[in-house]
Amino acid sequence: MSENRRYRKFGAQQKTELVLASLRGPKTISELCREQDISESLLRKWREQFLAAGAERLSGKTERSDADELRKQVSRLERALGRKTLEVEIAGELLRGWE
Repeated sequence: MSENRRYRKFGAQQKTELVLASLRGPKTISELCREQDISESLLRKWREQFLAAGAERLSGKTERSDADELRKQVSRLERALGRKTLEVEIAGELLRGWE
């Protein structure tokens, strides 16, 4: 087992091109995999991910990502900070008026 296996990294563009080629034909998945020296299970996994992402995007669901939730929280906190800053300024002016 001294054989060193080198794994290749495929970019999003390469994956997309292979998935689209497998969906379009005329080559079969087996032929594409042999040409690219990848396993059929890998290409099938990419196809499933590609189709699932497309279906989710087209379904109209607007599921919020973590980043969207964080942006909303930051916005709420900024508004709260603005209100508190205004309250402190008003309180300061009132105190100066009493002096």
